[in-house]
Amino acid sequence: MDPYISTYRYQVTATTTLIRDNYSYLEKGAVANDVYQLAGRVMAIRRHGKIVFAVLHDGFGKIQLVFRYDVLKTKEKKWKLLEILNVGDVIGVRGRPSRTLRGELSILVEDFDILSITWRDYPEKWHGLADVDKRYRLRYLDMMLNESVRQAIINIYRIEKAFRDFLDAHGFIEIHTPKLQPIYGGALARPFTTRIHALNTNAYLSIAPETYLKRAIIANFFKVYEIAVCFRNEDIDAEHYPEFIQIEIYEAFSDWEDMMRLVEHMMNYAIEETYGDSVIEIHEGDEIIELNFKPPWRRVSIEDAIEEFGNIKVRNRDYNELLEIAENLGIEIKDPRRGKIIEKIFEKVAQPHIKQPTYITMFPRDISPLARPSRKDPRYAERFEIYVNGLEVGNGYSELNNPIVQYYFFKKEEELRRKVLEKFGEIEIHPMDKDYVRALEYGMPPTAGVGIGIYRLIMALHKLPSIKDSIPFIFIQPEEFQTIAERDTEILKYYIKKLNLENREK
Repeated sequence: MDPYISTYRYQVTATTTLIRDNYSYLEKGAVANDVYQLAGRVMAIRRHGKIVFAVLHDGFGKIQLVFRYDVLKTKEKKWKLLEILNVGDVIGVRGRPSRTLRGELSILVEDFDILSITWRDYPEKWHGLADVDKRYRLRYLDMMLNESVRQAIINIYRIEKAFRDFLDAHGFIEIHTPKLQPIYGGALARPFTTRIHALNTNAYLSIAPETYLKRAIIANFFKVYEIAVCFRNEDIDAEHYPEFIQIEIYEAFSDWEDMMRLVEHMMNYAIEETYGDSVIEIHEGDEIIELNFKPPWRRVSIEDAIEEFGNIKVRNRDYNELLEIAENLGIEIKDPRRGKIIEKIFEKVAQPHIKQPTYITMFPRDISPLARPSRKDPRYAERFEIYVNGLEVGNGYSELNNPIVQYYFFKKEEELRRKVLEKFGEIEIHPMDKDYVRALEYGMPPTAGVGIGIYRLIMALHKLPSIKDSIPFIFIQPEEFQTIAERDTEILKYYIKKLNLENREK
C-alpha cells in the first residue's frame, strides 16, 4: 500500500471544530450514529493490545482517535497497518463521534487510509528546545509542534483581516505600492539594493509604502492603506528583522490627533475580533499583565516619559549635555542629531516600563523629516509612536505637505550625511526624492498617516522572546544534509522503476 502511488485525494466531511461543537453532549461510553471523514497528521500514538489511541491534528485542532480491533476486524490488513503507523504520518479516517469511558471526546474509527508518510523521526520533545537555530531551520516543525508560535502566526492573519474590515467599513481603499523603487523612502533605514536587468539600472527594495501612498492621496484617493511587505537592510536582533509586514494608513483632511483616535479604535476592534475581548492577559513569568486596548489611550511626550520613568530632565538641554547623559547611561551614540540622543535615552530608561497601549508624542523635529512641525513649538514634530508591552509597534504623524519645506528638509538630510560620514560612518537618513516633491507641488491636502508593524504587534501581544517567533519563515543560511533519496539509493531506484521515470524523461 503506497499512498504516493494510489492516493490522490481524500473526501473530508468534518473538522475537529465541528465535532467538538456538535457532540459535546455525548456522555461517557456513548457513540453517535453519524459517520464522518476527517484527515490530518498523527501527533501521538498509544498502543494497548487490541485498542490503539492516536491524536489527529486536522489544522483546526486536535482530537483523539480510537482504533478497536472488534471494529476494524473485517479489515485485517488495516489493523496490521496500524502496527507501522508513525507519529507524523498523514491519514484519513472514517468513524463516529464518541466519548470514552474516561470522558475524552473521540472518533471511533471504522476505516482509515494512509495518505502520506513521514520518512524522518519526529522529535519526542520539541518544547524548550535549546537549539534555537534548529527551531528556525525546521520552521515547519516549529509551527507544527510549538502551539504558542502556531497561535501567534494564526493571529497575524486574523489581525490583518480585522484591520482590513475596519478600514474598508470606514471608506478606506487598499492600494498596492511598488516593492522595486528608484529611490527608497518613507523611513530612516538602509535599503536593499538590486538590479533590473531589462532597464540596466539599480533599484531598491521598498523600506516603506509611505511616499507612494501619499502620492495616492494627491491622486484624490483621500483614504488609503496597504498591508505591505517591507525590507530594511539592518541589524537582526530580538526586535528587528530585514523583512517584515506593516500596515500604513493615510487619511486626508486629518491631523495626528485624528489618526491617533482612528488607530486606537481600529486596534481595539482588531483585538476584540482576534482575542474576544478588549483586555488580554500577558504572562510574564509568574506575573499576569492585563493589556487594555479600550480607547482612549494614554498620551505622553517623549521628554515627559524620560522624566517620569528615568527621573532625568532632558527638556531644553543642549547637545553636549544630552551626550553626557547618554554616556553615563552606557548608550553608544553614532548620530549627531540632538533628537536621536533623546530617542536613545528614552529607549533605555522609559520604553521597557510602558506596558499599556500608549502614545509617545512630540518627537524632536530633526529626526522627523516627513512630519509637520508642531503648531505649538516648531522644535518638535506632530509625531507619535505606539507602545505596547514595552515594544514600539507603530509610528505616525501629521504629514508634511509643503513641497518647499519638504525639499529643504531633504537637502538638510543629504548635507548631514556628507558632514558626518567620516566621523560617524553611514547614518540613516531620508534621501532626496525629487519626484515626491514634484507630486507635492500638485497639492496634497492636510493629511495624517501611521505605520504599524504587525510582527512587532504580535510579538508584544504574545510576549514572544524574538520577532523571529512571529514570522512564519525566516532567512536561514543553507546547511549540508542528505535527503532520504541520497541516503538510501534503493528507495530512489524503486520509484524510478515503479513509476517508469527514466522513460518519461525520454
